[in-house]
Parts: sequence; C-alpha cells; structure tokens
Amino acid sequence: MKKLRGNAAAGLADQLVSAGANAATGLLVLPFLAPAEAGAVLFAIGVGFFVIGIARALVGDVLLTYSARYGDADRARQSADATKTALVFGAAAALVVVVAWAVGPGFFGELIWLAPFLPFVLVHDAGRYYFLAERNPARALVADLTYVGVQALILVVLLGLGHRDGAVFLCAWGLGGVAGAASFLLRTRISPWRGDLRGWIRETRHLSSWLTLTALLGQAQVQFVSTLVSGLLTPTAFSLLRAAQYGLLMPAQNLQMAVSSLLTPRMSRLAGAGDAAGISRLLRKALTVTALCGLVPVALSPLAGPVLDVILPKYAQASTIALPVAIQALIYLVQVPFTAALRGMQRVRSLFVQYVVFVVAQAVALVVGTLAYDLRGAAWGMLVGSAVGLAAMIVLYRNAHRRLEPVEPAAAVR
Repeated sequence: MKKLRGNAAAGLADQLVSAGANAATGLLVLPFLAPAEAGAVLFAIGVGFFVIGIARALVGDVLLTYSARYGDADRARQSADATKTALVFGAAAALVVVVAWAVGPGFFGELIWLAPFLPFVLVHDAGRYYFLAERNPARALVADLTYVGVQALILVVLLGLGHRDGAVFLCAWGLGGVAGAASFLLRTRISPWRGDLRGWIRETRHLSSWLTLTALLGQAQVQFVSTLVSGLLTPTAFSLLRAAQYGLLMPAQNLQMAVSSLLTPRMSRLAGAGDAAGISRLLRKALTVTALCGLVPVALSPLAGPVLDVILPKYAQASTIALPVAIQALIYLVQVPFTAALRGMQRVRSLFVQYVVFVVAQAVALVVGTLAYDLRGAAWGMLVGSAVGLAAMIVLYRNAHRRLEPVEPAAAVR
C-alpha cells in the first residue's frame, strides 16, 4: 500500500512538472514578444508538440498499453526497440521541418530553431513512458526535472543577458530535451543503436497503426485550428486564442495526458484479466477526480479579464473567450477515464472512430462560428465539437465494456 501511494504521489508530481513546463513554454513567450512575433514562435512550438504527439502514438502510448502487461526482461528488449524508433522518427521529422522552413511562408521562420532538437526530445519522451510502463513514475520525475531544470536555467541566463527573441525560447526547450534524453539513456544504459526498428513496428503494428492514425488526425486538427484562425482572422487573433488556451486549456490537456498515463497500465492489466467490474470501479473513481479538476478552470474563467488587465494588458481581449475555453477543458478531463479504459482494452480502432466524429464536428462548428462571430465564434465552435466527441467516446466505451473478454498481450486488436 505504501508503495502504491508513493507511486501515485510520484506520478502526480511528475505530471505537475510536465504540465507546468508545457504550459510555461508557451506562456513565457507572451510577455517578452509582440503578439505577431509570439504567434510565429507559438506556431513552431505547436509543430513540436505535433511531432511529439505522432511519436507518442508509435512509442509512448504503445509502451503503456502493450508493454505494461509484460515482465521486466521483455520490457527491457521492447524499450531498446522503442527508443530507436523514437530516434529515427525524430531525425525524419527534423528533416521535414527544415524543408518546411526553407520553402514555407514567413510565418514558418522560427521552425529552423526547432529542427536540431527533435530527435532528443522524442528520446526523452520515450524514456518517460518507459518508466511509466514499468510502474516507476519516480524515475520519470527525475527525467522531467532534468529537462525542466536545464530549460529554465538557459532561459534565465539568456533572458537576463537581454536576448529576447524566438530562438531563445525554442533553443531552451530543445536543450532541455537533450538533457532529459541523456538522463534517461545514462540511467537505464539503453542503447538505441541496438534496438530493432522493424521488430518494434512488426510487433506492435496492431496497436500503433490505429494509434498513429488517431494521433495524425488529432494533431492535424490542432494545425487546422491554427491555420484557420490565422488565415480567416489574423496572427494576433491566433495569439489571443493561444493565450486563453495556454492559461485554461493546456493545463487541463496536460493533466489529461498525465491521468491517462497513470490509468492506462492499470486498465490494461484489468482488461487482460477480463475484469470488467474492476474497470468500471476504476473509471468511476477517476471520473470523480477529473470532473472536479475540470470545474477549476470554469470557476477561474471570470478572473481572466482582471488578471490579464494587470499582467498582460495587450492580451486582455483573450478574456472574451475564457468561458468556452474553460468548459472545453472540463469536457477533456471528463473524457480521459473513458479514453484510458479504451486504451487498456486495446480498442484503438474505437479511439480512431471517436476522433473522426470529434474532428468533423469541431471543424464544421469552428468554420461556422468563425465566419459568424469571429474569434468568439471560433471558441464556442470548438466547444461544440468537443461535446460531440465526448458523447461519442461514452457510447464507444460502453460498447467495448459489454464485449470485454480476457486478452493475451500479443493478441491482435479487434
């Protein structure tokens, strides 16, 4: 029991560090840069999160869903394969980013500072999920603290010396990833060069194929929002949207990923044993916690105006969309136990179906809202799409739960 409480405490601490760092990465850009310049940097950071999201579908989420059912020896072999996959994918993504920077519009100008660090950031992320899959969140916490500590130190030094441009924030983010990756590899003595990239893809393709499609769709949706708001409105409007999201939505999204990383291995073991009642109990407990957490941004949304007037007056208009963004955060947190349950039951095809419903509903509502009511319409349109996505998730979970049977770790997903 003490070990379980200790793991839970370490897991929550790790998620707080990760969530805080991700939110701060964007929030710190706002007071130091003009809105238009900040928009370009936030776009580059968004591309970085896009790459992480796709790589996580290939590596991190599979480690949680698949490797959590195996013993130490198998997980050690799988970790080398997974780390090599992350490294190769990061190198390929870096090449694509360089090409986009070279031929893209001026808004892509900050991407060049992102490219050199993507392989290291992805190796760090793979290591973090390796530790979580082996149910040792304290080691994941050390890796994240290393990442955040180095990032913070570089920012303090460079900003203190008067260097205040996009390169500062992106290089600090990337060098933190270098430190986090080094921490993971040194402590585990995993050699990615010995990993089997083809073996990993072959062994896990029944999960990673659907998870990757889902991640691609989800990340494409994020870029669609960025492009639509920047194109139909202005880069300044995009900065206002991101300001509201970084303050209210992104902490909830990071907590969403945090809770999922803690719940999914447990859901996976329960699903492997065919314990439908255990999954229901765990889901109800988690849903109570996530719903209460989701009410926090809703309660804080009326304070957005006064707070922005004091600390960031040039972004004060973001307060007009605080309420719909906060309600969207609540919806995301209510959804996460259902997502973790479907992942644990390896119903990744259902997750893809849910994302299709969500993306289509949000795209339609977003376009209609933006054309009719500008930025406020865009925010309320995103809320409508999220609500439709939640309803679809609940329906798919209930269907999967009724059909739950014991599943062997290597069994193909239905």
